[in-house]
Amino acid sequence: MAQVSEADVKSFNKQYKINDELAQKFSFITDKEKQRTSSIAGKPKKMGIEIIKRFFKNPVVVISLAVFILLLLMSILIPNRSFTSYTPNRQIYDSSFANSLPPYSNPFVTVPIDTNSEVWKKLNYITSKMNENEDYKNLMLYAFNPKVDFDYSFIPGTNLIRIKYNTYALIYADLLNTYIVENTVTTTANGTTSATINLTTQQVIEFVSKWRNYFKNVLVGTSSTGYDIWVTVWYSTWRAIKIALIVVALQGIIGISIGAYLGFNAGKLVDTIFMRAIEIFLAPPTLIWILLFVSVLGANESALILALTIVGWPGFVGLTRMFVITVKNEEYITAAKAIGASASRQIFVHALPAIIGKIATSLVKSVPGTILWIASLAFLGFFKEQNDTNLGQILIQASSETGSNPWILLLPALILLLLSLSLNFIALGIHDALDPKVMSKGKRK
Repeated sequence: MAQVSEADVKSFNKQYKINDELAQKFSFITDKEKQRTSSIAGKPKKMGIEIIKRFFKNPVVVISLAVFILLLLMSILIPNRSFTSYTPNRQIYDSSFANSLPPYSNPFVTVPIDTNSEVWKKLNYITSKMNENEDYKNLMLYAFNPKVDFDYSFIPGTNLIRIKYNTYALIYADLLNTYIVENTVTTTANGTTSATINLTTQQVIEFVSKWRNYFKNVLVGTSSTGYDIWVTVWYSTWRAIKIALIVVALQGIIGISIGAYLGFNAGKLVDTIFMRAIEIFLAPPTLIWILLFVSVLGANESALILALTIVGWPGFVGLTRMFVITVKNEEYITAAKAIGASASRQIFVHALPAIIGKIATSLVKSVPGTILWIASLAFLGFFKEQNDTNLGQILIQASSETGSNPWILLLPALILLLLSLSLNFIALGIHDALDPKVMSKGKRK
């Protein structure tokens, strides 16, 4: 830009009849002090980046997101065969000795039993054989030491025995006993029968070590049916999260689409018919409809997804319709209509983005609610699977087993609590990040 000379200034003042007194009130800005308008306004902000920044601004929301991601990853990875030797909802060892095991870190239990119990018979059998056969005893000590792993006393006035024993050592002893018997050769010479164990000490050590490595991953014990609680609960958690996400996605797609359309046509015949039909559908309690659909469709995963979707989508219709009605007469909708935008464009391009924060919040909040519905239905006996399991079935079983192992109730209850809290806080974070009114308030500050 060319420098303004003093002659140019005088010529300008003369042309526009500016006297000396008024001219003194003008001051021209030097080139160095000039600023571009773009630097004053600043660079335009990218909406996506701003939304992410607002979401992660709240530390509670960030912690909740981390908790949910951790729960999700654990529910996927822990039951995976690459990370565990146990199959969810399946007995980890084909024997009643694997039922109701305590955590591996605390293997001893003290229980009253009678002389006809399998535990008493097996312990008596093994200790008797150890007393009869020195070779058998020397090998068995690598798995079971009666002086350390077994203690008992008779309860006066009863036929019961109070026994304290190492539950895992009993399993190792049972396995090793079978291994020794399979490798024992019986010979008869001169009327004398002798048994020879064809096993080396190294073979026995390797055999017992293999089973110790197998059982050491029993972190919180097993159920009365012998499945690993840790693996099975996390497997059931993944199933609950998966079903809930599918159900909420289907409910949202159906309900939001219909609700947005009805909101733009509020008061018309199509809106009146739909809303009266939905009101009739929602008149009975939700539980009645769920039980009805589950009873008709069956107690399986696909039937449960369909039943929960059918009873859930009307809720999103009313919610979306209400929010669309509040924004359909806004200036930007009127402007879109004035330039000839189609009704679908007005609804899905202009109206829905304005209410996406509230809708997203409702969607996320519906996930823990759906998970609790699944668990509740199973707990009531309406989602009781024969060849599979879920959190509700585990909680039913836990009611009678908590006394022997509290983890069977504590672990699924804790997971449900963390899922509910984390998803509700995430929903609040999404609302604050997406809601235009919240964002505008933040800008005024």
